[in-house]
Amino acid sequence: MSADTAALRSDRASEHGAVVANSTQHARRERILTVAVGLAAGGGYEAVQMRTVAEKAGVALGTLYRYFPSKELLLSAALIRRLRGAGADLRSAPRIGDDPATRVIVVMNLLIDGLDRNPRLVGAFIQAMTSSAAGVAIDEAEAAMRTVIGAAIYGPDHVADERDKVATEIIGKAFLTDLHFWQVGRRSVDELRAAVAATVQVVLAGQYAYRPVEGARSADTNVETGRPEGS
Repeated sequence: MSADTAALRSDRASEHGAVVANSTQHARRERILTVAVGLAAGGGYEAVQMRTVAEKAGVALGTLYRYFPSKELLLSAALIRRLRGAGADLRSAPRIGDDPATRVIVVMNLLIDGLDRNPRLVGAFIQAMTSSAAGVAIDEAEAAMRTVIGAAIYGPDHVADERDKVATEIIGKAFLTDLHFWQVGRRSVDELRAAVAATVQVVLAGQYAYRPVEGARSADTNVETGRPEGS
């Protein structure tokens, strides 16, 4: 065997080993998240004890802490996984109607349906996300929420501009706030749905009322607001 052939085989073996390692790590991470969700759904935030998660997931406690240094980060990651899954489902699903507000409301109601079946899980997610220990996970959750909303409004292939991002961010943050009010008993699930629908309709009404027609921007149009100058 030549030196070049041996080197090529070694490189391929290394690449294969890296793929296997990454696949194993991903499977382990998913198993940990699934266990955490199950515990939270059954007993809420307090039921998610790191030692219990490690035992049920079949990993060493030290390994669990390498993946998730705190319970807050573990539960935040579980919420982010759920939101990203919803975004992936939406991108592959048939388009729901022609009205952006209707599409977003349908998608948000589907999310609410799933959460309504697991109030303890919602409480665990919210408690984790409102903790200072959640850190950058809050940004990741908000980004995942924006992706879900953006796909519903604009479609999966739309390239969002700054105005689009602001609209999705407003809806997403309002939803998370309304979700908290529902979880602590300040709103019923019907009031939660109504609040979400109102936010979506108001935000998107403003979004489309002041959006210039692409390729037809007038010299008299304020590029920052999309409104006629002087208005």
